[in-house]
Amino acid sequence: MPLLRDNDVIRGLGFVALYAAYLEEQIANLIFMLEPVEPFPEDEQRWPTSRKIDKAKRLIAKLSFGYRDALLDDLDACKELLKRRNEVVHGRIYANFDRPDTLKSGRANVPDRVVEPEELYDLAEDLGEARAAVLRPMILQIPKLMQGAK
Repeated sequence: MPLLRDNDVIRGLGFVALYAAYLEEQIANLIFMLEPVEPFPEDEQRWPTSRKIDKAKRLIAKLSFGYRDALLDDLDACKELLKRRNEVVHGRIYANFDRPDTLKSGRANVPDRVVEPEELYDLAEDLGEARAAVLRPMILQIPKLMQGAK
């Protein structure tokens, strides 16, 4: 369901943070579901999400099910979306009254750029769609496989 857009850059940023957190949770849930293949110990649960995605991809690649290749591609897309999230969440947005809002990176040698509310709402919606894509094979296909792996 599309988000109601109100041209508010801060509200858009809030949706990005919230939807990214839901995606991160879904990726962790995927790895928990794959525990019959390989344990997901507590120390790994504290890994950055990019590293969790790498683990999920490695485990998924060992399996055979209908959405496997799509899920592997979706996990790559998740990694890219979370990089974009990092850019806007860890950067600083400065509101300007007489010109567009400016995103200043938290990284050295990265130029300032304009950030628009639409970009943030689009990113939030993409994060939500990515979460749904990770969830899809977790509903039937992966649980069915894991029943046979026990």
